[in-house]
Amino acid sequence: MMNIHSLMRLANYLTIARILLIPLFMLSFRYERMLPALVVFGVAAITDYFDGRIARKQGITSFGKFMDPLADKLLVGAALICLTRFKGGLIPGWMVLTIIGREFVVTGLRVVFIAAYGSVVSATRWGKYKTSSQMTVITISLVLLVLHEYRGSWSSYDMGFIIQPQGPIYFMMYLPLVLTVVSGLEFLYNNRKSLYELMRSPDSYRDDDL
Repeated sequence: MMNIHSLMRLANYLTIARILLIPLFMLSFRYERMLPALVVFGVAAITDYFDGRIARKQGITSFGKFMDPLADKLLVGAALICLTRFKGGLIPGWMVLTIIGREFVVTGLRVVFIAAYGSVVSATRWGKYKTSSQMTVITISLVLLVLHEYRGSWSSYDMGFIIQPQGPIYFMMYLPLVLTVVSGLEFLYNNRKSLYELMRSPDSYRDDDL
């Protein structure tokens, strides 16, 4: 059972701060202010790095185990939605649906496992690779968009290729896409026994909650 002292740890505050930065990031994208969007996303990514280090020193709480990956998913999902709507779509919708769909499935199953078994499934190695690749590619994409936005002040070279539907951002996104699918399959495989038990006797868990 979590107590108030666990929730008040600095790492958990940083996780909450990352979630609160998401509307500001989306607002920057909405008004096509790429530099503020990059700064906000960078700050959010830094909080992710530091809350991980702090959590390892102070001890990882159940709150952190669940909310830290969720905060990453919300931030990445917001960025992908912005990219698919920006300038007619820098990445296709099927990529976004695949990545976000995987996150919904995994997060939903984590919630089910908490309700059924009272334990939180931690992120795996491939899950961490997936998150790192998503953060890296989105950051590079934002840097490219900033360069495109301010191209007139430092270069006469036409950088219109950056905002093409099948430009560099589109091709870079294949790396996190593949890792997202692989990590999702790994999650299902690692938790296959728990999934089997849930599908075989779901009524027993409902009865326990009454």
